[in-house]
Amino acid sequence: MKGASDKRVLFLEAAIGLIGDEGLNGFTTPKVARRAGLRQSHLTYYFPTREDLLVAVAERVVTDRIATLGAVAAARTPAAKVRSLAAILVDPEQTRLLLALIQTADRVTQVAGAFDRLRTGIAPGSEALLRAWRIDATADALQLLQATSTGIAVLALANDGPAFRRAAERILSRLLRELSASPSRPRTGPTT
Repeated sequence: MKGASDKRVLFLEAAIGLIGDEGLNGFTTPKVARRAGLRQSHLTYYFPTREDLLVAVAERVVTDRIATLGAVAAARTPAAKVRSLAAILVDPEQTRLLLALIQTADRVTQVAGAFDRLRTGIAPGSEALLRAWRIDATADALQLLQATSTGIAVLALANDGPAFRRAAERILSRLLRELSASPSRPRTGPTT
């Protein structure tokens, strides 16, 4: 017999897999229960509403994304930081999940809150990447990096995910070179 936390995890994993495979249109509690191999009554015990389950999925996806992005801050060189970020951005499963959750953020306050936590959680890696290229981690620079990263993830999804990795690295490197050569500061390039 599975324990309570085991069942909760099974339901979360089933929901994440279902959203990744079918998007939000296919995300129903009966499908989640079937995919988990458990009764729907068990699902509603842990997640009384579809929205409750969706919020738990958002929290889990955001937590996993923040942990994954820690590799950017941990990478030692500017080039390694770019490679690390590009590898993360071209993961089609993660992009599909995040895009599906974004669709609900304007209607479900707790999902929007998870995205606020994501923005805060990715800041250390983003700041480390900018600093490695001798770029001040201003709000504008961070937002530009985030917007470009989001665009790269969407482009990668439309262009065979991992096969887009080299293009993603080139785009990120160009952005960082342009930012490091802004008119208000001398051209310096990355630090080693």
